[in-house]
Amino acid sequence: MTPHYHDETTGKPYDARLVKRLIVFIRPHWRTVAAAVAILILVAGFELAIPFLMRSAIDDYIVATTRILLAEDASAPVEGKISAVTGGGPGSEAATLVAGFVSEHRDDLLVIDDFGSRWEGARPVKAYLVTTKDLSGYDPRKVARASELGVILVDSYYSAARDKAVRAGLVLDEFIVAGDRIALRGDALATLSPEQIRILREDDFRGVGRIALILLVMLAVSFGFTLLEINMMELTSQRVMYDIRMKVLKHMMRLSLSFFDKNPVGRLVTRATNDVEVLHEMFTSIVTMLLRDLFVLVGVVIVLLRLNWRLALVSLAVLPFMAWATVAFSVTIRDAFREVRVKVAKINAMLQESIGGMRVIQIFAHEEESLKRFSRINHENFLAAMKQIRAFAMFTPLMELASSVAIGLVIWYGGGSVIRNTLSLGTVIAFLSYVQMFFRPLRNLAQQYGTMQQAMASSERIFMLLDNDQVILDPEEPVRPDTIEGRICFENVSFSYVEGEQVLRDVSFTVEPGETVAVVGATGAGKTSIINLIERFYDVEEGRITLDGIDLCRMDRSFVRSHIGLVMQDVFLFAGDIGGNIRLGNRAIDDDRLREVAQHVNADGFIQRLPGGYDEEVHERGVTLSTGQRQLLAFARSLAFDPTILILDEATSSIDTETEQLIQEALVRLMEGRTSIVIAHRLSTIQHADKILVMHHGKIREVGTHHDLLLQRGYYYRLYQLQYAQ
Repeated sequence: MTPHYHDETTGKPYDARLVKRLIVFIRPHWRTVAAAVAILILVAGFELAIPFLMRSAIDDYIVATTRILLAEDASAPVEGKISAVTGGGPGSEAATLVAGFVSEHRDDLLVIDDFGSRWEGARPVKAYLVTTKDLSGYDPRKVARASELGVILVDSYYSAARDKAVRAGLVLDEFIVAGDRIALRGDALATLSPEQIRILREDDFRGVGRIALILLVMLAVSFGFTLLEINMMELTSQRVMYDIRMKVLKHMMRLSLSFFDKNPVGRLVTRATNDVEVLHEMFTSIVTMLLRDLFVLVGVVIVLLRLNWRLALVSLAVLPFMAWATVAFSVTIRDAFREVRVKVAKINAMLQESIGGMRVIQIFAHEEESLKRFSRINHENFLAAMKQIRAFAMFTPLMELASSVAIGLVIWYGGGSVIRNTLSLGTVIAFLSYVQMFFRPLRNLAQQYGTMQQAMASSERIFMLLDNDQVILDPEEPVRPDTIEGRICFENVSFSYVEGEQVLRDVSFTVEPGETVAVVGATGAGKTSIINLIERFYDVEEGRITLDGIDLCRMDRSFVRSHIGLVMQDVFLFAGDIGGNIRLGNRAIDDDRLREVAQHVNADGFIQRLPGGYDEEVHERGVTLSTGQRQLLAFARSLAFDPTILILDEATSSIDTETEQLIQEALVRLMEGRTSIVIAHRLSTIQHADKILVMHHGKIREVGTHHDLLLQRGYYYRLYQLQYAQ
């Protein structure tokens, strides 16, 4: 049995199996996607670099502080670089601290000239200038201990270029000199004039300006790359959506009509429109955001650990709480989202039913009851939506709380380290920026969770449709005869739409070329099923059907249908114009042929009376045309393709008498020289048929001409009496 395709699919937030199948559609565009991903990584790299540059601006230029490290003669072994002031010798704790630091930062140290002369009561001491930024990368406990032992002096100094100090008019003997640099105490800067500070900190002003320029360039480049990436992903997404829609429609065109019998048209249209559009949103926003955010998350963690792993561990101490909150949120929001989707589906169904049946609702004054039903469904949707809103309302503040706690931890631990001179101010500010950057992707994930889940649900529904195997298959080597004479033969054919409920039972008959055969019977007798099998909309279960002695199952479906003209009771017209609905895209049918076939079936008269003639616009399903006019257009359409076999399914029902006369004249011309099968409800229309098949409960009960069947006084006779009893 053909399955129904419901909206209530599982809707997992992430399904690897579905993602793999989606990748098949992305693979032809992998170069564009790869370029977009590379741009994403580059833009994320720029984003990660901004706090790092801010740290550099603060520590290297804005707050460029240094401290003094005491040691003995620089030419002596490292283990012996302990001043007499500390009272330590080789192997002492102070010696170990200095040895480790000097060996690790030897290239970053500036030797202070004759520092011993400034230390009263001490023998000459070798000393170094070391930046607070360099101290930030060292073990804070060792730095603090070195400060306690007097190896690292507590006071902070500002370091400037020696030539700048000379230009500013400073007396160098009043300051600490270390090679081409001098060190001033912080309070000494307050005594300088603005002009002296400008000259002294000229390199700092230039460095800050350089970093600001780099930031502006990075932001401009990032903007350009982001714009390019968005266009590339939009282009790729549109191409993927195009491919998916084409595949969905192509697959549906191959499906058996039994599939469409059991699946509403609106739901199938949704598969190729709304569901595909959800995938478009996933490709253009969610996938892009997830890739960027994932790179940012990993990058932030790496940078934090490299900057200061101790402060990184402190700031990320909230991660276990966040993990718990995220898991709890995912479970809650998944259930809430499923319930909302079910309720929305019910609302859509109710609205479709109400709008489609508005005429009946108003005729029977059923408005109030319909509103009550809709109100109940709408209220259920409201309650389900509130569950989803409450879940988001709880999760978002929790993320903000975790972010605030992490920031507080950075300020507490990092600020204390800055006060103790074991951490630079720029490092703390960079940490604050990185911590905020770390929590942003998590908030984005919460906001996009519903869309991601809906994308998975839409993917599942699309692939359920594509996986349907209710397909009428053509043989590997189909038979295509050069000519079709039109001899149709049913040989002991049995068929059912639903397993176990046969609509045709052991049906056998033959239609000779050029013969007109009518099929009559009560509703449900199996008349239309015969047409469906001839057109090979379905395959027979038992027996076989032959065309000119060849089994239909051995022939190509398109070839068979190209030789059959079908006119049904409910004529389907496409939006477009009159001429387009007759030729159906076949440009071989020119305007002269168009008018010829229209005149032949008595359709030219009403077409010429239309304001636009053959160019008159046809609205959806031809609602502006009468039933008879639509039937005449259907006759013109069939004649334009010049079929060998003509099938009429209740083609003359539901029309007025005047139009019926036009149609009867058209039918005589249309069926001339063709094998014709007529399914008729009005017995008056088939009295001149060469043969009449009378069906009852899926079997052929009587066969003969109109006159012969009346003489038999059987099923046909009773049908005739029911129609003409008066």
